[in-house]
Amino acid sequence: MTFPHLAAIDLALAYNSEHPVVEGLNLVIQPGTITALVGPNGCGKSTLLRGFARILKPRSGSVELSGEPLETMDTLAVARKLGILPQRPVAPEGVTVRQLVLLGRYPHQNWWQTSGTEDVHIADAAMRNAEVLEFADRLVVSLSGGQQQRAWIAMILAQQSSVLLLDEPITFLDMAHQLEVLDLLRKLNAEAGITIVLVLHDLNLAARYAGKMILMKDGRIAATGSPEEVMTKDLLLGVFSVRCHILQDPVTNRPFCIPIDIALPD
Repeated sequence: MTFPHLAAIDLALAYNSEHPVVEGLNLVIQPGTITALVGPNGCGKSTLLRGFARILKPRSGSVELSGEPLETMDTLAVARKLGILPQRPVAPEGVTVRQLVLLGRYPHQNWWQTSGTEDVHIADAAMRNAEVLEFADRLVVSLSGGQQQRAWIAMILAQQSSVLLLDEPITFLDMAHQLEVLDLLRKLNAEAGITIVLVLHDLNLAARYAGKMILMKDGRIAATGSPEEVMTKDLLLGVFSVRCHILQDPVTNRPFCIPIDIALPD
């Protein structure tokens, strides 16, 4: 498996004729990292992820994969390298976990092909890695929230993509299922070297699982670096207008944020 780097070059992203949501953004996602996009609602996190996934075309600038602009690349070639999990994906009615995961083999098939033996083996391996193989013949809708998310992750693993983009993959999950999904992503990163970029709202979980955090405000990058560099009380006050204490997590030794109050304007 190759490990491409993903980059935004003077990137501006907008919806229809609206003012750009993301503007003048320059960023490189290094291969083999877990990178968390964090920031207030509406700051451009999910929009940036859609730009990285070629779902949203740049207003100006470009997104590049290993130095090649995404917009010039063949669609199937992009799908072989980038896997995207949007917010709250919905499986078609009556689809089993195995059928869902086999959809991830589409970028590797010609239009006249159906899933062959190799596709089935790869799908089984993806389900095994995502720990959903035992649910292969169950309907996706019959699974718990955490199990469904793992099934979707198995689908993008079946694409054999080296970069995974996940938009709020733990939203609406309870604490146990949040850890279940994030532990799986960390395992995939550690064992297979897969590059993972994910949008998270929980700063403490972002600091716990990500090696790099990108803090956004108003469509621009306010700070980027390790959790220790980004999770400072001054930066969080400037971005969220919240005063907080920053402690050291006794389990991970990563920074841990305890909010105090909202800083009212003078």
